[in-house]
Amino acid sequence: MPVNVKNLIAETFVKLSDEKNIDKITVKDLVEACGISRQTFYYHFDDVYDLLEWVFEEDANRVLPSEVVYEHWRDDVMMFFKYLADNSVFALNIYNSNSRIYMLRYFKRRLQGCIRSFAIIVSEGKNIDRTDFEFVVEFYANGIVGLISQWLDLGMQLPKEITQDRFLKLLDNSVENMLARFQID
Repeated sequence: MPVNVKNLIAETFVKLSDEKNIDKITVKDLVEACGISRQTFYYHFDDVYDLLEWVFEEDANRVLPSEVVYEHWRDDVMMFFKYLADNSVFALNIYNSNSRIYMLRYFKRRLQGCIRSFAIIVSEGKNIDRTDFEFVVEFYANGIVGLISQWLDLGMQLPKEITQDRFLKLLDNSVENMLARFQID
C-alpha cells in the first residue's frame, strides 16, 4: 500500500510535538523520523510552520462547523471548546509556541463564518446596514476568541465563575438582541 508522504510528515510532526516544544522541531528532526529526504519535505511544505498550519487546519476543518444551525447553535459553538479539549496537548503546544497568533486567527475566521451564518438567519426581514451587521459578527467572534485565549492561558482550566452554562446563557438571544439594536426603521 503506497504511503501518503504528506500525511506521514504530518503524523510525525504531531507525535514529535507531544515530546518537545513545537518551536524546537526542525526539518532535520522530521526527515530523520520519517526516513525521507529534505527535498521530499520541501516538496510538500515550505517550512515547519507551513506544516503546522496545514496539520492544524486539516484537523480542525474536519471537525469544526463552518456555519451554525439555528436549532442547535449551542452544540455548534461548544464544538470549538470540545475540539480544543479533545486535542489539548497539541492545542496547548501550538498556543504556547510562536504560532499562537495563527491559531487564534484561524479560530476567529472560523467563528466569524459561524456567527455570520447564524446572524443571517436571525436578521432575516430586518433592515440592518451591512457595516453594522459585520460589526456585530466581529464583536462576537472577538469575544469568543478572547474566552478561548483566556482558557488556553490558564492551561484549559477556567475559573469557577466561568462555566459552560453561563457562557451559553450570555449568548442565548444576544445576537438577535444586538442586531435588533442596529435595525433601521
